[in-house]
Amino acid sequence: MSAKLSAAELLDFLLKQSNTLCLLLNDGVITQVYQGYDNVKLVNNQYQLFKELAILDKTLTEVLPKALAKIFAEQLPKLNQRNSYLSFDFSHQGDNKPYYYQTKCYLLNAPSEVLLVVRTVEPHHFIAKSSSNELHQQVFENNQAIKLILDPKTGSIVDANEAAARFYGYSQAQLQTMNIAEINQLSPEQVKKELASAEREDRLYFNFVHQLASGECRDVEVYSGPITLANSTLLYSIIHDVTERKKAERKLLETEKRQRDMLNNTSSLIYYKHLDGRYISVNKAFEQAFGLTEADLLDKTDYDVMPRAAADVCRDADLRALSADAPLENEETVLVNGVEHTYISVKFPLKDADGKNYAICGISTDITERKQAERRIIQQAHYDNLTQLPNRFLALDRLNQLLKDAKRNKDKVAVLFLDLDDFKKVNDTLGHEFGDKLLVEAAARLTKVIRKSDTVGRLGGDEFIILLKGLTSAEHVQPVADNLINEFRRPFVIENRELLLTSSIGIALYPDDASTSSNLLRNADTAMYHAKSIGRNTYAYYTKEMNQDVARRLLIEEQIRNALEKDEFEVYFQPQFSVKNKRLVGAEALLRWHNPSLGNVSPAEFIPVAEQTGLIVPIGRYVIEQSLATLAKWQKLQPDLDISVNVSPRQFRDNGLVNFLAQMIKQNGIDARHLELEITEGVLMTGHKSIEQDLLTIGQMGVKLAMDDFGTGYSSLSYLRKYPFNVLKIDRSFVSNLSADSTDLALIKATVAMADALGVKVIAEGVETQGQFALLHDVGCDYIQGYLFGKPCQEAVFVEQYLTSH
Repeated sequence: MSAKLSAAELLDFLLKQSNTLCLLLNDGVITQVYQGYDNVKLVNNQYQLFKELAILDKTLTEVLPKALAKIFAEQLPKLNQRNSYLSFDFSHQGDNKPYYYQTKCYLLNAPSEVLLVVRTVEPHHFIAKSSSNELHQQVFENNQAIKLILDPKTGSIVDANEAAARFYGYSQAQLQTMNIAEINQLSPEQVKKELASAEREDRLYFNFVHQLASGECRDVEVYSGPITLANSTLLYSIIHDVTERKKAERKLLETEKRQRDMLNNTSSLIYYKHLDGRYISVNKAFEQAFGLTEADLLDKTDYDVMPRAAADVCRDADLRALSADAPLENEETVLVNGVEHTYISVKFPLKDADGKNYAICGISTDITERKQAERRIIQQAHYDNLTQLPNRFLALDRLNQLLKDAKRNKDKVAVLFLDLDDFKKVNDTLGHEFGDKLLVEAAARLTKVIRKSDTVGRLGGDEFIILLKGLTSAEHVQPVADNLINEFRRPFVIENRELLLTSSIGIALYPDDASTSSNLLRNADTAMYHAKSIGRNTYAYYTKEMNQDVARRLLIEEQIRNALEKDEFEVYFQPQFSVKNKRLVGAEALLRWHNPSLGNVSPAEFIPVAEQTGLIVPIGRYVIEQSLATLAKWQKLQPDLDISVNVSPRQFRDNGLVNFLAQMIKQNGIDARHLELEITEGVLMTGHKSIEQDLLTIGQMGVKLAMDDFGTGYSSLSYLRKYPFNVLKIDRSFVSNLSADSTDLALIKATVAMADALGVKVIAEGVETQGQFALLHDVGCDYIQGYLFGKPCQEAVFVEQYLTSH
């Protein structure tokens, strides 16, 4: 309501209202009286509160009862330039009944001219209004919340409750003379913008700093929204003192900042993860290590930032820390920007207020340089600086461990003491630098020959030690020794110079020759000198018995070279029968050798020699040629008869094997389906690329393929899937101790079931008893061979015993 509103403008509206009496006061004196319709009745009946009708030129104190005059005296001073309007209610007892009045006061021409509008209202309206006033009293005045009513246009404080007065340190009257800009620490322009925002209801809550009368500043949170009174828009504001909360928040932020600064200024990688492994937060060191920001890592797991194998290790450590419910330390190796880093990581669960795990914390310290230094120290302490081979200390330590393992596993360990022949002359004539290069090349050749599980070490000078573990026989050392000798038969090329250098090797075995590492090494050394004494460029076993074995092997090798030309070989045949009806189905070709000097030599002795010397190729062709010629004759007596021939790994390296087979099949006029080649896992393990193609070609020719010694190798099942086998041959080791409750029977039963599923036949060898036959019959084995039904025999005997009688 404007303070400059004229009486004429106001009365034009007010006099249209019924039951209304208007009084115009000037300096407190009634100068005019305006009445609505039926003014005499109105005054006489409804406005009996006035002492007399002649009220002009009198004050309200003169014309009103004392109690009512006091009400007006208390209310009218509240009118001022800023508060140009007020309203209040009162009641008065008339002649017959009480009357209820609503009074509105307008400041017309400050500060002297005031218009009073008195209007009668019904009792229920008065009661409602009184209740409303009481509610206002409860909500605005009596409530402990700090409340202000503001003019949004000017920022003037229209009203303030007692709580506000107590908070700000001003009286209510003082506050009603102040502007909110005097309290709010924002600039006047900013205060004006915030008032306008509250009036538009752009926001409901504001955060300010208010200054108290004492000069103290307090953080406040203000709810402020528009209300309408007497057609005017005001702001109703509730103020909450949040100083202590803000202090706590700032303290918490400062603490968090200190912690964040501490975390970000450490070289260790610090990170938090959800229980499922998703990252929550990481420090700067983590970001720099992986080249990712914290935002990049949010909700990602280790599997998103590192290879799967490394992520598996990290995740396993997380889960173990959660399971243990305690800090756990472990070593982790991961790729960081393409470089392998090793970290020592401590991981522990984080708990909420209820003691439940809600996250995982990890602290990882990069120990890559330390590990590298440790490895360098270990390398220098345990490895030869020149050849990088284990030195004497490490080699003997490994030997001690091998002896412990051998004792537990009841197998053998071989110690080979190798010395380069006439190496001193190389150093003397060509210099030590040349000799060192020669030693490096020699070490590389030695390492190439042995298995990864074995050890080559340098004892010093030109002496080397080779440790072979897990041996079951002394004969297993011989191929390694041969290969070592052969490696030195190739010339060494150093600085464009070609040099022939031989070696001498002494061999000692645990437990045959000694039970301690020092004794074994000494005995091997003794054997090495013996090898030198018999001509060098060879090897010698320590014991007389083993030397005899070596001598026999050398004798076999000498005699076998001409055995084929001397017609000392003969093919024997062992019959194979159907388990279902005991009918003859075929025979296996087995090579026998009778030498005038050596007598009958076991295949177990001469086949390895033939294999190693390469003589197995012509000998193998001889067996195939003899077998197919025999089969051609036998099929005239029994057309469906098959013959199986063993083929060794060395034979498959013969590029002409497939063509030779085709030629022999055609030459003898037999159906290729009646030829079966028995192949051991050794053939398939050679790694030659041509093996797979050769087997496929042989299968396409119609020749059957049988996997010999099935179940004794490591990869039989994978080979069975890869190559076109028709028959599985169960090794005699599974049959020899066969009984109804044996594990061997269960394995055979599983093999038969698998073969049936694959459409492959099964033959068991080494069947010697009726009990073995009965069990094989019961599990569904297809064919058998063994002494129970027939030993290997010459061709003529085979025809007489198995073909002419049928």
